[in-house]
Amino acid sequence: MDRDPTTLNTFDFDSISARLEATKDTAAFYQAIVNAPFSNPLPAVLIFLGIVVLLQVDKKAGTINRIALSQTEQAKLTTNVSAKPFHEIKIPLGYRENIIADAIISGQPQDTIDWKFLFNPDLPADQARINQANAGIAYSAVYPLTSRDGGALIFSYYQYQQDIGALQTDFMQRYSELVDKTLAARAS
Repeated sequence: MDRDPTTLNTFDFDSISARLEATKDTAAFYQAIVNAPFSNPLPAVLIFLGIVVLLQVDKKAGTINRIALSQTEQAKLTTNVSAKPFHEIKIPLGYRENIIADAIISGQPQDTIDWKFLFNPDLPADQARINQANAGIAYSAVYPLTSRDGGALIFSYYQYQQDIGALQTDFMQRYSELVDKTLAARAS
């Protein structure tokens, strides 16, 4: 059976949307958000996607909190060496030197090849880089979410920045829009 190579690297957004909408429990819903892109591993592998993280704004505390981390090998490798547990890492909302805060405030995607910009000021640069190196991540992008009180998705790739192209950009844009729409629907 011949397969069209252009369809091998595409995500089934309808199936992902249905999976997210069908998840009733809140914690399971958040985990589904970060794991859904890996449910059919071939498209994720073909775009070199290694980790997805969901973050949400806590307006009362003035922080950006890590809510869910994909259950991939790369994610496990970073949490195994992290100096601070995943859920304890909180970024001040107004701290523009962190690209997560900058993406949320500006409403524009941000990217980096250095995880110090994803973890500062909560983790020192050397500790953030140990997390990144242990997971083999070369590039990360942050896409803001506007639903609820705001938030973001982090997409981390085991591919260099110069090799990130339309496939990854299209996926991140479409997936962020899908997640934002699904989060908004659950809030109402």
